[in-house]
Amino acid sequence: MGVGKFVGLLCVAGMLAHCSGQESLDSAKTAPGAGGSAGAAPCIGAGCGTGGGSAGTGGVPPEKELESSFRSPVATGRYVWTANPDSSRVARVDAKSFDARTFEAGFAPTHLVGLPGPSDEDRALVINVGSHDASLFIADAKGDVTVHSAALHQGANAWAVSASGKWAIAWTDYTQVKNADITEGFQDVTVLDLNALPPVSTRLSVGYRPSRVFISADDKQAFFVTEPGLSVVALDSSLGPLVDRDVPMSDNPLSQPARDVTVTPDGAYALVRRNGSADVTLVELASGTLKNITLSGAVTDIDLTEDGSLAIAVVRAPGDLTGADAGVPDAGSDAGVSADAAGDAEGDAMDGGSNDAEAAAPDAAPPAPAPDSEMFALPIPGVFSDPGQMQSQVIAGQVAGSVALGESGNVAVLFTNATANDHLTLVDLKSGAGFLSYRTVSLKAPVLAAFVAADDAHAIALLQPAAGSSKPGAFSIVPIAKDLPPKIQGTDAPTFTVSIAPAPSTRAIVTTRNDTTKVYATYVTRMPELQVDRISLASPPLASGMVPSAGVAFVAQEHPEGRITFVNLEKGDARTLTGFELGAKVVD
Repeated sequence: MGVGKFVGLLCVAGMLAHCSGQESLDSAKTAPGAGGSAGAAPCIGAGCGTGGGSAGTGGVPPEKELESSFRSPVATGRYVWTANPDSSRVARVDAKSFDARTFEAGFAPTHLVGLPGPSDEDRALVINVGSHDASLFIADAKGDVTVHSAALHQGANAWAVSASGKWAIAWTDYTQVKNADITEGFQDVTVLDLNALPPVSTRLSVGYRPSRVFISADDKQAFFVTEPGLSVVALDSSLGPLVDRDVPMSDNPLSQPARDVTVTPDGAYALVRRNGSADVTLVELASGTLKNITLSGAVTDIDLTEDGSLAIAVVRAPGDLTGADAGVPDAGSDAGVSADAAGDAEGDAMDGGSNDAEAAAPDAAPPAPAPDSEMFALPIPGVFSDPGQMQSQVIAGQVAGSVALGESGNVAVLFTNATANDHLTLVDLKSGAGFLSYRTVSLKAPVLAAFVAADDAHAIALLQPAAGSSKPGAFSIVPIAKDLPPKIQGTDAPTFTVSIAPAPSTRAIVTTRNDTTKVYATYVTRMPELQVDRISLASPPLASGMVPSAGVAFVAQEHPEGRITFVNLEKGDARTLTGFELGAKVVD
């Protein structure tokens, strides 16, 4: 890391998504899930890694879980906090007045998170990787800041925070540690009681190599997804936080296929999907009872509604219990693509519907029609005792292996990023009899990830470069509530981050970055107008987010003394703040 260089460690005080500065600019982070440590600046464009699990079978890779990595921050305060590991200081920027102040932290403050809490306070918490402790910053209604410290275990690089802001858990995400030895289990975690000042630290040991962390809505339990199973931590024990038990996630805990584990918000159940398996497993965490329900083929993705009452599962290839679908023509291309082309990070995969193969061989036989995919709605927990509660919907002629849900659970967006495919299927989950209402749109470039806006009326789809296009990136604004054509927007650099404002705002920003050409920008998107305005950035972006109380979005950028661009979401104009530690000034 260069001298004075700010890493991508921006969070808005009070937000519920968590930032981590450990993200490499040449690898995309696998989605951490709710309560985990979402990357602040994930790389998703040309030259970046694909992320997302183990290799698939049949020549087709698994779907890449990217949505949670790009989940937009949600702020309750007006401040943006940044950490500078080289100066050991943390800066706080007022998104309304653009006033900036700096405060001393521990040695090398790096992994920063905003905290929910009282309406008259804004709080931030940072891991000081050099001194193995945390600094808690509390700004009161007057803007005065107090700082408290708490001891942590060595090597912490991620946060999980409870919805109330009472608990924060520092843990080690092993995927961010290069060349880790097999004996390094990263089992140490530190639980902080933030209701006490200074915070009270409790060090614990959980299962081997935790990968996701959940905290129940009632603040009573924390759950660590580990290789052996699920480590359950009792947070409200009379003895303080302690590891209560370990719950197996399968009948054969020694078998370790790649799996996706999600815990319901009430902490009652865990939902398990395994690569190449048609089974979805429900684990009753109190008793450890496992129940399976078998779908029509290998389940390629599963998502849970915000309240945990409904799971949506996707089977990319019904009838295939191995997950293989090699040789399946791509629904977004007349000629289809190979698995090798689909996995090319440069996006040399799909022509957005042009018939290159037919042009090269006019007498060739027409391509076979795309197979169907299937979606299932699983009421939790009822479907596991009464399979008749399950509803299913065949998505005819579409290859769909990933699902993104809206916050309300009324809308689902289906796509695949395992192969190059420009189709996005929009599903109305609240239709009277089953799903029954869906339509598919073409976005002219392969879909990388999709996000449903807070009002369920639109989606933002990030796209990979299309074959034959001169644009290195693209994204689309897709109307959901109305049957209108999507807005396609080419970009002059690969898409990098996306942030969507919470309701009632209907704005989003998409940030792009190309270090080779040194082209950097953010695009302000307006819904329902489907209008896009480009704003150039002077330096490489690191992270983006929203400050709803100020009506602005922010983009953090690399700069020796720190740089943030604030974008007014209604007017579309931008102001840039540079030099936090040298006396901040606003640059138009």
